[in-house]
Amino acid sequence: MNIRLRVPDTIAWRIALTVGAAILSVLVFSALFDRFAGPSAAERARLDRADDAIRMIEVAAPGNRQQLADTIMIADKVVWYQAGTSIAQQLATAELHAPSRETMSWFQDNGHERRSLIFTSADQLSKAIDFDRVTHPDAYFMAVQLHDSSWVLFIANRRPWGNLLPARLTTTLASVASLILAASMLATYFLARPIRQFAEELRQIGGDPRAGPVREAGPKELRAAIKAFNALQAQLRKFVDDRTLMLAAISHDLRTPLTKIRLRGEFIEDEEQRLRLFRDVDDLQAMADSALSFFRDDYKDEESTVFDFAGLLRTIADDYSDQGAAVRYAGPDRFALSGRPFSLRRACMNLVDNAVKWGGSADLELTSTPTEVALTISDRGPGIPSEALEKVFNPFFRVEQSRNRSTGGMGLGLTSALAVIRAHAGDIALSNRQGGGLTVCVTLPVVSKIVESCHTSKT
Repeated sequence: MNIRLRVPDTIAWRIALTVGAAILSVLVFSALFDRFAGPSAAERARLDRADDAIRMIEVAAPGNRQQLADTIMIADKVVWYQAGTSIAQQLATAELHAPSRETMSWFQDNGHERRSLIFTSADQLSKAIDFDRVTHPDAYFMAVQLHDSSWVLFIANRRPWGNLLPARLTTTLASVASLILAASMLATYFLARPIRQFAEELRQIGGDPRAGPVREAGPKELRAAIKAFNALQAQLRKFVDDRTLMLAAISHDLRTPLTKIRLRGEFIEDEEQRLRLFRDVDDLQAMADSALSFFRDDYKDEESTVFDFAGLLRTIADDYSDQGAAVRYAGPDRFALSGRPFSLRRACMNLVDNAVKWGGSADLELTSTPTEVALTISDRGPGIPSEALEKVFNPFFRVEQSRNRSTGGMGLGLTSALAVIRAHAGDIALSNRQGGGLTVCVTLPVVSKIVESCHTSKT
């Protein structure tokens, strides 16, 4: 029977595996560093032989020490310097970096570590030493002090493990830190990637309840969250569909009694009362049609494309100017934007229509940054009370409380405009102008800007 160990794909396990991988990488690197940066087995044997040679030289008579050193074949050359000589004094007073603890532990005198030095031909101390510089252009020196203050000097080619202690320590720390940083960045990237993908898909959905479900991927906890979100989205989609179907049925059923009321109104002899009745019937029909159009979210059925947003705004300003309204546009001649042009046109026209209705004029200004585009619509009307700046976006809310459509409207213009703008991942902010009037700021993300723009003003 085959037994397969399956690790659960959870965030906790991913973090544990990340930490474990980082620790394991450091341990492997340390082992490799000790293997290749530290003394090898052969070099350790040479160090043992060097320690034996030092002990033999130390017990020998001073007159025989150099002769004994010449017979040692551990290094290319072994030299003994008597205490008090110039080189012995320079070695005793030299302020050079000591060798590694691993190297120093080889040379001991009655359990105490001997004073030892490691230096190269590049150090100033090497200039006082007589050796073949042609044979050893990169000579490696290891000096060990005996108990009578004399010195034994080993001369050989530089070894890889002979780095000075600070250089070796710096290299080790820098390598370990780089390895941990690389392993952590790589692990956290793969750990956070499904979360980033989830956030990106949510941003693309933009709160559209009709959008398809989000793909379930990533750790167990994230998949559970995505599954719950998809279930909630499905419920919202069903609710919206049921609501739209109900409103469509109500709107359709209202047509018959409204038509009957209009026909019966024809028999009213009082013409003034008949006209009032017809006007009320028209209002009821317009209210039903407007509500149905709003709740259907028709703008979401339009395909997204790249269009000239600046040209759209200029067209709106020209249309209102042709009707005698003072609507002015200032901004770039061209600005390419990715979105639903007809929906954005309807939303902008709702905002401009409010400005013209309440302020008598509208000033449109388009500005952009590398990440977003801002449309400002300003008027000189009475403005909106500060407590109602947020309420005006609620469906059927009207600052003007009369039920007359010619003065108060339906209360759906700003609501519809906000829905369109937010469907494009943008937002609308209202603020009262100093000296009277209202400023509407519409911000949209720049998804695609393919036409260079130059700022000009049109009056």
